[in-house]
Amino acid sequence: MLDKMFRRLALRTANVAFIIVCLVYVAILFNQPYVGLSLKSNAGNWIVKFSDPHGEGYRLGIREGDMVIKINNDDPGKYPSTNKWGEAEGASTLTVKSPEMPMRVVRIENPPFTYTLLSELPMAALGVIFWLVGLVTVFKRPFLAKAYALFWLNWLAGLVIILAPVSSRGLFLARELEAIGFSLVPVLLVKFISVFTNRVNRLNQLIIGVLGLISVLTAGILVLNGLGVVIEVVEIRKLPLANGLIGTAAVLGNLVWLIRLPADKPEKNQAAIVLAGLAMGLLPFVILTAVPILLDVQLIANPKVSALFIVIFPITLSYVVLNKSLPDGRMFLDSLVISLLSGILTCLLFTYFLFLIGVVKDLKLETYLLWFSLTGMAIVIFNLFKAFVHFAADKYVFTQGSSGIETKSVELNGNPSSLNEALIAEELASQLGLEGAFVIAEDPKGWYTKSAAGRYLGKTTEQAVMEDYYRKAKETGQAIHCFSDDFPAELYIPFVSEEFTCGIFLGHRHSYIKFKANEVLLLTAVCYQLGRRLQVIRVVKQLSREINAMEKKSRETQRRSQGLEVINRLLFSNLEEEKKVLAREIHDGSLQIGLDLNRRMKELITGFPAESSNFQAISVMQDMIEDLNYELRSICSNLRPSSLRDLGLIPAVEVMFQQIMQKELLVIVLEVIGMSREARFKEDIELVAFRFLQEGINNVIKHSGSSRVNVTISLVNQKIEVIMNDFGKGFDPQEIGDWSLTGYHFGIIGMKERIESLSGEFSITSEIGQGVTLKASVPI
Repeated sequence: MLDKMFRRLALRTANVAFIIVCLVYVAILFNQPYVGLSLKSNAGNWIVKFSDPHGEGYRLGIREGDMVIKINNDDPGKYPSTNKWGEAEGASTLTVKSPEMPMRVVRIENPPFTYTLLSELPMAALGVIFWLVGLVTVFKRPFLAKAYALFWLNWLAGLVIILAPVSSRGLFLARELEAIGFSLVPVLLVKFISVFTNRVNRLNQLIIGVLGLISVLTAGILVLNGLGVVIEVVEIRKLPLANGLIGTAAVLGNLVWLIRLPADKPEKNQAAIVLAGLAMGLLPFVILTAVPILLDVQLIANPKVSALFIVIFPITLSYVVLNKSLPDGRMFLDSLVISLLSGILTCLLFTYFLFLIGVVKDLKLETYLLWFSLTGMAIVIFNLFKAFVHFAADKYVFTQGSSGIETKSVELNGNPSSLNEALIAEELASQLGLEGAFVIAEDPKGWYTKSAAGRYLGKTTEQAVMEDYYRKAKETGQAIHCFSDDFPAELYIPFVSEEFTCGIFLGHRHSYIKFKANEVLLLTAVCYQLGRRLQVIRVVKQLSREINAMEKKSRETQRRSQGLEVINRLLFSNLEEEKKVLAREIHDGSLQIGLDLNRRMKELITGFPAESSNFQAISVMQDMIEDLNYELRSICSNLRPSSLRDLGLIPAVEVMFQQIMQKELLVIVLEVIGMSREARFKEDIELVAFRFLQEGINNVIKHSGSSRVNVTISLVNQKIEVIMNDFGKGFDPQEIGDWSLTGYHFGIIGMKERIESLSGEFSITSEIGQGVTLKASVPI
């Protein structure tokens, strides 16, 4: 765990350091001109040994053989860059004497921004490509040690390349760091090859030790040079180049050892591909730059141009690390040579076209190589940034739709990316680098599916041949089988369970190499997991169909329930309307007749003396009429309380409770929370709450035997909550389920349905001997 954390921290630190170096490089690049003059002391005179045509000195007319009298108005021997490196970098003025011209003072100024950008862009792009290639490799294969080894190799090489233009401008310690880094690159290169080829043997360790010793020697010489011990610059440059040649020879030795392996070994392909990339990437630099420097002869081409071809090598290494199933080395080399020749001819025509239109002033080998390398690097950078965009999109934007697998061992062994048979076959073929895959699955219940990917898509004849073999294999016994070259597939792997049968045909790889015994074991495990996945797909699809059917029935039930709710609401609405009509008819009919009869009886009784028998009889009849009127008023109030319509819920409830307490031996305690007495709600809500309390009090009077009832009406979360609690004999709530069948306590059932018709909630809590608690909650 700590090793993993340290590795991540080191990786992030290295990336941040690289970005900082790039920013410093850009800042110095456009603020410090490149002079490009190499000087050599001859009897106290400083003669121009080399004038770089791309430097400001050459542009201002300074040529080889000219004498530099002063640098920044001082003796050239006292100038630090001249004393240490024999260069005039960092100078602002030069006093120069030419054989053909008198002594003159040359002022070094910054060239135009566009000129500097175009002249330094190739090397900057080369360094960034090195870093990006290593970074992409680690992103795609974070579990491989060889991916990290390649990252550190590319990181250091890219850093050295970025430092090269900065060091040529005389930045403090830049040239020393460049030389030390350049001498360390072969060390990391041999280290990577030893990890890549699994040959961490004594010879490779010895070579790494020798290269490390030369790097230490280079660093020591640079320290001595910094302390004032003047050493020939060419000798310092030869040490890193010698390191590079030794490292290249060691790499070639490892690759030759791999190429001598038998033809059925995948490592032979890897070595051929790496060797091709090494040859195309390093040979131009070695021939055009390294060998002339070692032999101390004139350079054939500018080192900036020849170094651009090195980018082929890290791209090749990254390709081999990222791809486990590689094409045959000969096929790869053939396609690479054809592509290279096509690029050379195309760029040759393009350069000649630029010469004809005047963009290129003269046709030279260096000019052509520059345009050729720039074109290739532009294509490489485009593809690298395209890979980064795809990676970011897959990880942060399209994570839900991504069907790729991060690693073959994780993806193909139990992490299905989709529930689709065709995608599984396609995934199998692409991840294993196969020409095609064909999968057949079925069960005894009649379910059958087949899917093809790669070369088998649309090939009905080949599919029929494999289906016939699958049928015969089912009858004769399922077993792994390797086919001859005339069969459409190379390998057949079955998966058989009690209720499921699956046959998987694997096509040939993009190679002449057959599957090895240990690879067949791996493929068997992979196909076993794919068979399990297909079995899960079958079960999931069956469950999906059942769930869809259940969902359809549920929707139908819900529609019926909603229809019943509407009917129930209409029934209660009609019932209340009937009560309203009945109450009005009683009030306007029978009650009015009773009141008129009571008035006439009062007028009649005044005509009889109090002692007469007629007076007594009429008095009794008057009392009976008043009782009748009281009962009629009570019936009207119960059917349609006028106080509820005129005053609202709380006053109507208070009036009802007062009437009940006057009539019955019952104490009702009312508590109102969260609302005022004047609060009004919708008519149906007030009516439901009123009927709830009315029915509940009637049940207390009829069945409970309680002498006290506590009632709470509150407004909570946009809901009216009504709680009624008595202290009577109670009952068993489990009996409520039978009441709806027997008709007993039909009032509670009606109360519950009425509340639920308004999306409310109704509950009863009771125990025998512990009273009853009724609770209703109705949204407002």
